[in-house]
Amino acid sequence: MKKRFLSAMLSVAMAASLVTGCAGSSSGTADTKAEDVKADTKDNNGTEAGEKDTQAASGEPVTLTVMDGYAPEDPHGQYIYQYAEEFMKENPDIKVEIQAIASGDIYTKLAAMATSPDDLPTIFFTSADQIPTLYDLGLTEDLSKWMDKEVVDGLANGVMDACTIDGQMTYYPVAVQPQAVIYRIDRFEEAGLKVPSTWDEFVDCAKALTKDTDGDGQVDQWGFSMVGSNNSSGQSRFMSYLWSNGYELAYQEDGSGEWKTDITTDPAFVDVFSKWTDMNNVEGVVPTGITEVDYPTAANYFAMGYTSMFLTGPNALGVAYANNPELKGKLGSFKLPGEYSGTMLGAEGYAITAKSTDAEKAAAAKYLAFFTSHDQDMKFWESSGKIPSTTEGQKVSYITGDDYAGFLKQIEDGCRPTLPFAGISGLKSALGDAYASVFSNEKTNDQAVEQLVKDLEQLLEDYN
Repeated sequence: MKKRFLSAMLSVAMAASLVTGCAGSSSGTADTKAEDVKADTKDNNGTEAGEKDTQAASGEPVTLTVMDGYAPEDPHGQYIYQYAEEFMKENPDIKVEIQAIASGDIYTKLAAMATSPDDLPTIFFTSADQIPTLYDLGLTEDLSKWMDKEVVDGLANGVMDACTIDGQMTYYPVAVQPQAVIYRIDRFEEAGLKVPSTWDEFVDCAKALTKDTDGDGQVDQWGFSMVGSNNSSGQSRFMSYLWSNGYELAYQEDGSGEWKTDITTDPAFVDVFSKWTDMNNVEGVVPTGITEVDYPTAANYFAMGYTSMFLTGPNALGVAYANNPELKGKLGSFKLPGEYSGTMLGAEGYAITAKSTDAEKAAAAKYLAFFTSHDQDMKFWESSGKIPSTTEGQKVSYITGDDYAGFLKQIEDGCRPTLPFAGISGLKSALGDAYASVFSNEKTNDQAVEQLVKDLEQLLEDYN
């Protein structure tokens, strides 16, 4: 099987899952003011335009509305408001107003607001899986025109590629979340298991770790914490698995503007598809009721010791330690098994709305630079368990142990570029429908793949 990459994509060192930051329906506002806003910017040809004064001529403060995906009641969400207050004290001519909205809802709200530019925020939280559509809608400003070169150059290897589409820096990543497998080192040692390098070996490990620990005849410890629900989180994990086996949901051949797919009814693909679904339907190495298992449930299963492996982003480590402090020193991580890179960099961060004024864009760039400075960045990301996007940030002590080793190895060996394809959400939904139909015993693997191929072909035909 031929491996193809998009010609328009740049090679990077993860995304998405695609687990983004979570906020409830709560909201908060931070107000105060700031100093003159100046920014190095570029003209339309990318040449240096020099430093220009973007403060409002009227002398009125520049107001930044920030649509954020972190709730103030979350441990790391609290820092959002703290940083805003600190920023405004240093910059009394800039007012920051934060709107905390569930990260999954931000995307929907922005898409609905695309035709109402007056309602759009100045800055919004986003991630690698959402940005292609938002870029396609014309909502993202090219941040290379506004961000200080020193700030951009501070990003770690591969991070700039993760946020670049058509040569434009579509958002500023503040954290990266490559997918890897976290696992119980202590249980692997007890069972005499080695870290798997193939999916066959992974399944063997999952079988060995699935047990009846109390002798009542019922399994109470499973090998793998699978996200089986048909949503973005489950779909992204299945897509990562397919990537690791060399299959593309969507690609463009060099010189072609037409989108295609690798997915066919070929027995080789059916076998790969089945290996994933069989972990539930045949091997029984995942907890029961898989179609209802979403990310929080799967993360809690792992944290409470019901499962021993979990394909996820590094934020799940924060969940595990918060729910079960006794896991400290017992967790490790390894990169996805398979011959190919099976994960995006999973960058998440903030974009500036293209329809903002120049004064707002310059002030927004200044705010983002403040937010991501080393002394600010670390407190926030350590509390979340995520990996900072900066070179300096990735040197901090909390990510140097065995628990983060697999994630850092995934970054080092190379992750997938952002897929600049606005139709990817439809393809992922078709993939989710396919595995969900098998998990619920509505279809066999062969039948599910046959329907998946039909759905993908129709979606791509409509898009092209």
